Amino acid sequence: MWWAQGVCTYVVVLAWLITWEKEKNQKQKLKGECEDPEQSKVNDSASLWQCLGPGCVFPTRPGSKYCSDDCGMKLPKSSLFGHTSISSSLNAPTYPFLVVPPSSRIYEILPKSIQQWQKSPCIAEELGKKMLERIHREQQDTHTRLKELECHFNELEAIILRGKQQAVCEDEESNKPGRNSVDLQIFCVSCGQAISVHVALHHMERCFVKYECKSTFGSLYPTCIEGATRLFCDVYNPQSKRYCKRLQVLCPEHSKDPKVPEDEVCGCPLMQNVFESTGDFCRLPKHLCSLHYCWEKLRRAEVDLERVRTLHKLEELMELEQKVHTAMLNRAGLLALMLHQTIQHDPLTSDLRSKVDN
Repeated sequence: MWWAQGVCTYVVVLAWLITWEKEKNQKQKLKGECEDPEQSKVNDSASLWQCLGPGCVFPTRPGSKYCSDDCGMKLPKSSLFGHTSISSSLNAPTYPFLVVPPSSRIYEILPKSIQQWQKSPCIAEELGKKMLERIHREQQDTHTRLKELECHFNELEAIILRGKQQAVCEDEESNKPGRNSVDLQIFCVSCGQAISVHVALHHMERCFVKYECKSTFGSLYPTCIEGATRLFCDVYNPQSKRYCKRLQVLCPEHSKDPKVPEDEVCGCPLMQNVFESTGDFCRLPKHLCSLHYCWEKLRRAEVDLERVRTLHKLEELMELEQKVHTAMLNRAGLLALMLHQTIQHDPLTSDLRSKVDN
């Protein structure tokens, strides 16, 4: 019977709590009736604020600026989409409530912000214009440099064609410099092996091909450059689904050197004092000339590499120009103007920069 005693105890405690709650409510009610009704009305009116919602004349909820959630959502919507909003003069508590004609918040703030923006010069705008001028000058110089490289490319092809038209003269082999000199050795820059000077170019070329084939340079899209001739390999690999982006003249996978016939002349232009051209060509058989090994490939690669660098620089300048244009357009946008505020204390001073900035 122990559970019956527990139930009885629970019922008694519950009845006592209900009685205590009723007595408490009655005391609070009697206390409120004893207070001055006029004073309570004054206190209530002083604590009431008008809702800030568009066109709303109802009092606010305790601890809020709006009478409901709907009014709180209508105000930002009206500011964003150009609808009407309540005037800022309604921030003061008013009682009884008065109907105030609504006005557009953007139409109130935006003209003043535009006037403030136009009164004081924008330093960032001036710096942006100067940067655009500098970018345009660099673009013109880069275009000029690219045209010069294209001319150099055509001149090199003409020199190679003239060299191939020379007659083979095997007597020059005995007059070749360093032919009867001491056999010196150097180390390969790729594998580090000690090799003879006479076969150094052959060995280094083979090492370059061996190590270059281990890496791949690919892109999803082929190269499309207007006016450019023979730059990238652009051979499609169906396995990797990429286009080869090595230089065409140096690609060991897709541009292998053809077998040199015995009657082909070297044709390398001879130089004096390193950079001065003599106008003559090497007329040794190409398979016997170790001094000018693969000279056409190296000369073409040098010109093509410089062209690629110039094109990359031109692309970087275009991206930089686009960033500057975007920054200048966003600087005078709606959001920037709404948030912009410049206080000019001296009306006679148009430039607000300090002497150090000037």
